[in-house]
Order: sequence, then structure tokens, then C-alpha cells
Amino acid sequence: MGKVTISRKVEKLRTFMKDQSLSAYIVPSEDAHQSEYICIKDKRREYISGFSGSAGCVVITLDNQLLWTDGRYWLQAEKELESNWKIMKDRVVGEPTIQDWLLSNLNKENKVGIDSRLISKGYYDSMKLVLKEKSIDIKFDEDGENLIDKVRESFKDEEEIPEYPKNSIFFLEDKFTGKQSNEKLKEIREEMKKQSTDLMVVSALDEIAWLLNLRGSDISFNPVFLSYVVVENEKVTLFVDESKLNDKTKSQLPSGIVISPYNSVFEYLRSSDKQGKKIWIDPRSSVALYNCVSVSNLLEKINPILLSKAIKNETEIQGMKNAHIRDAVALIQFLAWMEEEIVEKSDETSHTEYSVCEKLESFRREQTDFVSLSFDTISSINANGAIIHYKPDETTSATIVKGMYLVDSGAQYLDGTTDVTRTLHYGKPTQHEIDCYTRVLRGHVGLSLLKFPNRVNGRDIDCVARTHLWSVGLDYAHGTGHGVGSFLNVHEGPQGISYRAIANPTNLQAGMTLTNEPGYYESGNFGIRIENVMIVSPVTTQFNNGKFIGFDNITLVPYERKLINLEMLTKDEINFINDYYKEIGEKILPLIEKTNNQKSINWLKNQIKPL
Repeated sequence: MGKVTISRKVEKLRTFMKDQSLSAYIVPSEDAHQSEYICIKDKRREYISGFSGSAGCVVITLDNQLLWTDGRYWLQAEKELESNWKIMKDRVVGEPTIQDWLLSNLNKENKVGIDSRLISKGYYDSMKLVLKEKSIDIKFDEDGENLIDKVRESFKDEEEIPEYPKNSIFFLEDKFTGKQSNEKLKEIREEMKKQSTDLMVVSALDEIAWLLNLRGSDISFNPVFLSYVVVENEKVTLFVDESKLNDKTKSQLPSGIVISPYNSVFEYLRSSDKQGKKIWIDPRSSVALYNCVSVSNLLEKINPILLSKAIKNETEIQGMKNAHIRDAVALIQFLAWMEEEIVEKSDETSHTEYSVCEKLESFRREQTDFVSLSFDTISSINANGAIIHYKPDETTSATIVKGMYLVDSGAQYLDGTTDVTRTLHYGKPTQHEIDCYTRVLRGHVGLSLLKFPNRVNGRDIDCVARTHLWSVGLDYAHGTGHGVGSFLNVHEGPQGISYRAIANPTNLQAGMTLTNEPGYYESGNFGIRIENVMIVSPVTTQFNNGKFIGFDNITLVPYERKLINLEMLTKDEINFINDYYKEIGEKILPLIEKTNNQKSINWLKNQIKPL
């Protein structure tokens, strides 16, 4: 089958829009569970626009086609979108939001279409509030018929329509989870009792996986499965394709669980509503779920699973540490191999950004309890490094040459999830490159050293990682850190470190896992990012005046020595790096020595020499 052009798809969509008297149609990135990463079937925004980044939202009118995305993806969007598309800078002060743009560009009483399954109740409320100024109506797709799906269907003879996955679901043992599902359900029911609710609806896929101690593979890199859960006092209903559950997995499910078809959740809620039951739905859930429940029977509130999942128990913390040790062994072997291939061998390399990703994955696959990668590896040489979420293509990726190389990668292990970025230089770096790297490193180290009271959220400390860049007028267009799941999604909320203002930010608490990843990106030249995963941990202070917390680095991979300007570092910063290298020597070097790979051994010993 051939490939249908973006222009033809948009033209067909506009035909359907006219049939329904729509002036605009919104195509979010998310699926029915508001997931960041989605299965191929749900990649509607990519299908209609050609933009493959993980974050963004498309608005198509009868005359315009626009993409809103954040600073991680602006350069990528410029490359992937056709020239008649307009890129809108999402979450940038002074730039219009989607609802602001619609308000300015649509006429009174125009209609805007969207699939009610793909928009959260919280976002819908904020959009509705803005658009009511012109009485602009938000019209939901009728009978769950998504217009992008209709476009796909109309081209089915030219382009194959993907199906939803039917991958098996499996039980994750207590030795990895640290807490049985029945214990988690007991705590949830206690919270439901406090709120006088009869049902709690859980729609976020990672929350369902965590709650039931189940994992799947419906979405690439994320060990989750398409499903809904409704918790009641006496039973739990799992709405899922039952063919994904074999007899063994069914026998390991928590007591009192009932299996029902995936899409029957909507009728179940409508029936429960008619019975007058009080139903708890999280505002991050879809409008489609909310539309099943009358206001009088509804409790709209963030569910307690979000925070419980974010605060890791002792078993999960130890598992994350163990996973990062094994992951460091894989990444260090890869970096030693890269040094040999790119620097030591005199012949011109045939390695590409894509091919070296496969080599890195092969080292990870050798590690115990490896399941999959945790996201598409970002492997970028020189100018491609300035594309923050660059994804090398098998056929078009650049050849690895001497210069600045950025690799951002991670893996899913049964006991933890990893995410690590290192920037290397194969060749002789300029003083400007060295100084830029050192400023990023100083921000990374400064955040690692920070101690703060337990009333602080991520926005309060984001500037710590940017200070040394700001002092010379530099910055980076992404957050400094995100939460990381425990053999779950590599991006986990509610914790994070970012300059962006959000309503009711969550304070950092002991047991949370976060990345520390400042960067600097010079368009057309290079990109720099340094990323570790950290665990929020209690710390002692000189005066011990109240409860203070800090960060425990669990990523154990050395920094790039040739890019460090020692004259720019303070004594405390040098001491931190040397202590970090000592820990790598104690925990990782013995494991590298067991590989009997002398080049890896020599590379690591050289890299962790004291500064």
C-alpha cells in the first residue's frame, strides 16, 4: 500500500468538519487515558500532521493548520511539518494558548470539535471558560466516532489501519513491588470511605498497573496495558480485553476482582449513576467518563494513587538502585566501545546515530531482568544534538564523526526504570564548548548538592540548575527534571522540577524519584545535556532545624573529562564529582572487571580518576 499525503488527509478531515458545521477540530496527542506515550492506533495527531514528537496538539480550521508544542520539539517540528503548517510555542509567556487563539480567530457561536475521550475534564473546563466569551461551542464527536479515525477509514484501501495491541498482561512479583495489591486496595478504600464515595474510577494506565501489580506491553517502552479500573467496597472491576490474561495471571489477581470488556466501563458508570452511587473521578480523566455521571453523584478530585505511586517504598527504592547499577555497566561498556570506534580507529567510521543505538541496546539486553528500552534512544552528533528530543532514523541518520555527541537513553528492568544522558566529545573541543558544558555541569552538581525543607516544590528549585547559564545569558527550553516510575512510565507525576507554573504544585517528598537534567542547545552547532536519576532522601544539616531533604544520585556513569573547565569549578563542586567517581569505582568498576573487557576497564579507570 502507498502512503497518503498529509495534504489529502487534511482535505478529507475538512470535508467531515463541514458536514458537522465545525469551524475547528482539535487533535490532541493523548489517548483515552491521557497518556503521554501511546500505541500506534492512537497516534492520531502524528497521522494528520506528520509530527512525531511525544507532546503537542493540532488545531485544524477550514483555512489553517497549527501545531502547539513545547521547546523540546520546535526544531523537530520545523523538520517534520510541511511548509503550510504553523508552529505555535506552547507554554511560552506572551504566546497564545490554543483557547486564546481560537477565541481570537473564530467567530461568535462557531463550533469546535474534539473527541471527548481524548480531553481531560480539567483541560476542558479551562477551555470552555475562555471560549464562552464568544459563545463558541465545544462539540464532542458523536457516538465516539473520532474524525481522524474516519479519515483513516476513508483511505483504508491505500493505507493499512493499525489495530489495538493484544499483548499479554503479567503479574509483577512482590519482591519487585514491595506491597501486595490487596494492601494498596485497602488503603484506597479507606480514602473512599473518608470521601463517602461508593466507586473510584481509575483511568491512568500506570496507576492501574501499579494498583494491581500487573504489567503489559500495549505501549512501546511503557509496561502498561489498555484498561480501566473501578474500585468499590466489595469488588474491583478491571475493564480489559480478557484475551490478554492467561489462567496463571488470573490466578494472581487480587481477591474480589471482576473482568469486563474494555469499553463497557461507560455503561457501567451510567448504570451506577442511575442507582445513585457516589462516584469519584480524577479531573485528569477524560470528559467521556465524566459525561456518564450526573453532577449530584460526582466527586471530582485527584485520586490518592498518584502520590502513593510516586513515593517509592523501600523495596522499590532498592530495586531502582540495583537497576541503575546494571544499567551503568551497559552504558559504560557502550561509551568505551564508542571511544575505541570513533577516536582510536584511524579509518573513517561507518557507524551512524541509529546503528550505535542498536549497539547500546545490545549491552542493555545482556543485563539481568532487562525487559525493554524505556524510550527511543536520543543519539545525536553535533548540530543534531540541538534538537532536544532528536530521534535518529535508520535510513537518514548522520554518520558519527569527531565532535560533540549526546546520548539520552534508558531501560525498563523488572526492578526499576532508568533514564540517563551523557554528552561526550570525540575530538578536540573548543573553549566555548568546554565552558558551556561546564556551566551545565555546575547546574547539575548544584542541584545534586541542594538541601531544603520538606515544604519545597520543584518550581522553587529549578533556577538552581540554570544559574550558571543565566549569568552569561544562556538557558534551555525544557524542565530540569521529571519523575520516574518503578518499572513503569519513564515520565511520572506529580513530582517534577520546572520553571513552569502549575496549579497546586506537589511538594517534593522522601521516596520520590526525579531526574536532574539541565542542558544547553546551540542551533546548528551542538547540544549538551547531563542527566542523572535521583531519589529524594532525608538529610542531616548542621542545626537540624526541622525536617530537611536532598537528593541521592543513583545513576553511576562518569561525566566527560575533556569538557570540564576545572578553573570554573568550586572546591565543593570538585569534591562532589570526586566523591561521585569514588562511588562509581566502588560499585561499578568491579562489575566491569567481571566482563573481562579490558577496554571498558581501562576506559572507566581513566574516566574516574580524581579531578
